[in-house]
Order: sequence, then C-alpha cells, then structure tokens
Amino acid sequence: MIHHPGEVIEVFRPEDKDVKSADNETLATVKMWDENVLTLVVDPKIARDIQVGDKVLVDYRPVSLGSMVSPKQLVTKIIDKERAERIWKEYKEYYQRQRKIITQPQSQSYIG
Repeated sequence: MIHHPGEVIEVFRPEDKDVKSADNETLATVKMWDENVLTLVVDPKIARDIQVGDKVLVDYRPVSLGSMVSPKQLVTKIIDKERAERIWKEYKEYYQRQRKIITQPQSQSYIG
C-alpha cells in the first residue's frame, strides 16, 4: 500500500508553548488503520490546518536513503468527514478480515 489512512491523536507544532523544538517541523501522532501508532512529520503545506481527530493519509512511497530504501512516512492529506469515514471503515474492515485469517487455527492433516 502506497498511502495509509490514520487518525490524528495529537499535534506538535514548534510554536506551541508546551513544546520546545529544535526545528520548524510540525509532527502528528497518528493511530493508523492497522492499530499502529506513529509520530510523523506533517507536510508544511498542511501543517497549519491539521487538527486532533482529523483523518489523514500518510505517504508510504519508497525513498532512497543512500544505499537503503525506506518508506517516506509523511502526512500529506487531510480528508474531509464523509469521505474519511468511508475510507476508514473500509480499511478497518479489511484489517479485521486479515486478523481473522491469521488467527484462525490451521487444520493439519495427519500423515502416518
């Protein structure tokens, strides 16, 4: 998956009075559709608009870091209410189906 949906649970802006920042980046702690929780950089173009509770898309496209390739992991889109709920529901249902497949006991045939 190239982009992953998540829900913002906290925003950290460098100008916040309760944040001492060594840089100018806005960060967001995001609960992802698959229950992972990550703190990620927010693209500067949407940094002023992002709020707690927003549904967002995180860019996971691969980027080269010298000889390594790593996912970008950058919050790039804020999705409006109705569309956000629709995509969130679809991903969560997919995740639940995948969990059922993984946690189902595998039947083994006796070969003797």
